[in-house]
Amino acid sequence: MQHPHSQPDIVEQVKLTLLKRVAWYCLGLHVLLLMVFWLLNITSLALLNIVSVIAWGAGIYLLNHEHRSLALRLFSIEVAIHAVSVCALLGMELGFQYYLWTVSCLLLLDNNMELKPAVAASTIMIILFAAMYIWFDDVTYNYAFANLLPYVHFTNVLVCGIPMIFTVSLIREVTMQQRQSLEQLAAKDPLTHMYNRRYALELITHAKYHCDENNETLCIVMADIDHFKQINDDYGHVQGDEVLKRVALMIEKYTRPVDICARWGGEEFLLVMPNCTPKTAMFRIEKLRSSITCEVFEHFDKHVTMSFGVALWPTSSNFDTVLQHADNALYSSKKNGRNQVTAASSLYEIPYSG
Repeated sequence: MQHPHSQPDIVEQVKLTLLKRVAWYCLGLHVLLLMVFWLLNITSLALLNIVSVIAWGAGIYLLNHEHRSLALRLFSIEVAIHAVSVCALLGMELGFQYYLWTVSCLLLLDNNMELKPAVAASTIMIILFAAMYIWFDDVTYNYAFANLLPYVHFTNVLVCGIPMIFTVSLIREVTMQQRQSLEQLAAKDPLTHMYNRRYALELITHAKYHCDENNETLCIVMADIDHFKQINDDYGHVQGDEVLKRVALMIEKYTRPVDICARWGGEEFLLVMPNCTPKTAMFRIEKLRSSITCEVFEHFDKHVTMSFGVALWPTSSNFDTVLQHADNALYSSKKNGRNQVTAASSLYEIPYSG
């Protein structure tokens, strides 16, 4: 159940906006039809369109007061009555029957109606559309401007089709936006906006394959914020989260787009550097370490520092093995005083000290 203070669903907001636009569109259309039928001296249909204008106005009022389901049902009844009445009096050549297709689509936007009843109601509209060709097939148009019937038919097809196109296009757009949002949620850590562990593993697999295929070196870096538990204890978790976010921004600043940067867990980060030698990796991570040390954090009376462990990923090793090497190097940085960049023992023995 949605919390009363939570943000409205974006899909529902778009659907409501869509319905309001369609409602105003149809209200204006009925005002135009009212004048046309009055000029043609078809009094009954002119009066019917006065009722239609009132119905669409009432529906807009309902939409503005969050009674969308009631508004949709009112619109559906109005369209059905109007289409049947016009076709019964003027025949099928004008094309008013096509509005039943539009309302059949709008009925499916009623979330307060279960799917099966909504589908059934939409199907009834289509059945009514088909039945009208049987009921009113012999009704002929006996009023002025009969030579304009093909153009009126064309216009009605166009006019009733626009809301359907508009509806489907907006829903398509929202669907794409939500898909992108879901993909981002699945891939990114919500606090730091870095890749999460699961998605990073997929990227790492592809990066390793690419480097092996092109005979390129690949380095892995384990990073950890020093004394992070004490930061949370002394300054609170809100400030601790701010540190994580600022550190993530610093890592992004000092890494390349091709590098894979992930929040590995808690205050621990993983950096994967394709096409990068251990010497270059050590140099770049040292610049990152130094910059973090010099960074000024508000509400802190001491510097935030990080420790790093760097390891080369040989072609013959698996990910868990090289990750363990990088983790051991990180442990050495911690053990030797923190705020250091240490290479795995298979590469270097001397750490870069801050």
